[in-house]
Amino acid sequence: MAGHPILDEPAVAKDYETLARLIHEHDAVFLLMDTRESRWLPTVMGKAGGKIVMNAALGFDSFVVMRHGKENAAQRQRELGCYFCSDVVAPADSLADRTLDQQCTVTRPGVAAIASALLVEIFISVLQHPLGGLAPAPTSLTEDRGDHPLGVVPHQVRGFLSTFQNLVIKGSSYDCCSACSFRIIEKYRSDEWQFVRRALNEKDYVEGLSGLAEVHRVAEKALATIEFSDDSDQEGDDEEPELI
Repeated sequence: MAGHPILDEPAVAKDYETLARLIHEHDAVFLLMDTRESRWLPTVMGKAGGKIVMNAALGFDSFVVMRHGKENAAQRQRELGCYFCSDVVAPADSLADRTLDQQCTVTRPGVAAIASALLVEIFISVLQHPLGGLAPAPTSLTEDRGDHPLGVVPHQVRGFLSTFQNLVIKGSSYDCCSACSFRIIEKYRSDEWQFVRRALNEKDYVEGLSGLAEVHRVAEKALATIEFSDDSDQEGDDEEPELI
C-alpha cells in the first residue's frame, strides 16, 4: 500500500503480479477497503488498463460511492475524477499509532448496505449506457437523461444519515492527481513494477511525479508574500467608547 515501504520484495512483487493479472482478466474493479492508501494502486492500475473502477468509502454516518473516470484521449478535459482527485497530498500511512476504532471503520448499522446498493445501481447504469464507462455524469438531477432507460448515471453520491440526505456530485479529473493524472498513468504503463516499487519505498516520489510537490511549493511561496495586519483592530481600540 502507498505509505507502507516494502519489507519483503519478492513476496510483494508476487502479490503485485497476482493483482495485475486479476485486473487484466476482469472488466470492473470494486474498491471496498478500509484505508485510503489501499485504494491507490488499484485506482492507478484500473485506469491504466481501461477498466471500470467503482469505489465505496464509509464513515460513521456518511458514505461516498462513485465511479472513477475512464481515460478519454479525445476529450481529456472532460474526464471524471477519481477518489484521490480532491486530495492535495499523496496517500500515506493512515494506520500507524492509531487505536483500533481509528484503524477500522465503525459505522451505523445500515451504512454499508445502503452504500453497496447504490454502488451496484451506478455500476448497472454504467453497463447499460451506450457509452459505458464514458457515460457523461449529470451536473443536476433535472438534466434530460436522453435515451438511457435507467436514467442519469451519477459520478458520485454522498450520503449523510444524520439528515437522511444524498447529494449527487460531479467532479472533474485533477491534472496533478496522485492516482489518475496523465503523468502517473503513463509512468505506470512504462515501468509497471519498478514504478510501484519506487512509489512504495520513496516517500515523496508520487507527489513529485504527479505535480503535487510543485503545487505545495507555489502555495507556500504565495503564502509567504501575504502580509497580515491588525491595523484596523488597533484603530478601533484607540477610539473612545460612545455612550448611548
